[in-house]
Amino acid sequence: MVTVIARSVRGLEWLAAEEISDAVPGAGGLAMSSREVAFTLPGLAPELLQLRTVDDVFAEVGRVTGVGPAKGELPLVARRVTDLDWAGVLGRLAAIRTLAPRPKLDVVASLAGKHNYNRFAMENAVGESLARRLTGSYLVRTSGGRQAGDPDLVIRVFVRETEAVVAVQVAAQPLHRRRYKLQAGAGSLHPPVAAMLARLAAPVAGATVADPFCGDGTVCIEAALSCPGIAVLASDIDPARLANARLNATRAGVGLSLCRADAGRLPWPGHSVAAVITNPPWNIAVEALGLLRGSLGGFWRETPRLLAPDGRMCLITDARLDVPRQLRRLGYRFALATQVRLAGRVSHVMLCAPPEQRPPALPTRLAGWRRRALADGVVTEAGF
Repeated sequence: MVTVIARSVRGLEWLAAEEISDAVPGAGGLAMSSREVAFTLPGLAPELLQLRTVDDVFAEVGRVTGVGPAKGELPLVARRVTDLDWAGVLGRLAAIRTLAPRPKLDVVASLAGKHNYNRFAMENAVGESLARRLTGSYLVRTSGGRQAGDPDLVIRVFVRETEAVVAVQVAAQPLHRRRYKLQAGAGSLHPPVAAMLARLAAPVAGATVADPFCGDGTVCIEAALSCPGIAVLASDIDPARLANARLNATRAGVGLSLCRADAGRLPWPGHSVAAVITNPPWNIAVEALGLLRGSLGGFWRETPRLLAPDGRMCLITDARLDVPRQLRRLGYRFALATQVRLAGRVSHVMLCAPPEQRPPALPTRLAGWRRRALADGVVTEAGF
């Protein structure tokens, strides 16, 4: 059996666990912890490369115990890392992607606990030793950045007090780095979070969803890819961002109905929308424009006329905007309002509906995984 570690946005580990349990055949023993979902597989499955809600996926090579705090112990730790079963894990990895015969290595370490060295010292010790074992080369990383070059293998060393968990990145590129997303401006949403919003909204085939703040198209593209058979309406007030969305959607192979519009006066008359899935401007990297300059209140009041009777809204906003409180004042009802940590900022992820619509509910499977995360202490009712 292979132990697999999926990295996730903090506060939504349960949502990543739900996708893994649904999309990866044979995944067993799922265990959630802060920013991680660990599970076992009989071998590395190609479905791992298709996960959309996780930042990245790593196959565990082994563990090194007795990692001391002294810098002088690093050569010994590096030798023990090098002596792990690399042939076994790389053989499994070769079953799902091509490996270079003389790989360029990147090593990324994270240190928890007190050590008399920094992460770069650990990375360099492991990288130089492992490059010799695998007859490859090591791309040196310092506080100023990494040596130029694209790595063939990315090694993660998670040091937790006196134990180091050593793992190798399963995909050739981090899963969060979408190939379609070449055009992106300020405030563009992290693609796994966009996929999470789509999974929370859970539109069925044949339904119509809308993103009135589509920007570069990340949310609506991820919705189209995650929920086959839906129709996607997308608009933005900024023509440059609409052009980005059009190019990104073409590369992703999805069809979007795009138009330029002010989200304070929503387009699409006559449409009955199952879900508004969106990332409104946070007034940090991107300011609200047009009718919404200074306040998103007009958008909250516009949304009900667009939604079907059982329609819902799924969105992410910066926590400082305090959007859940604003929406509750307007009578919105919530299936979820939780804090997550995204790029160092605390944000709110919400699934809600205006008072005119039926009360929303979390999809059954997601509700079950969230209950489990709450019971295990991975998240709290507020988020984390």
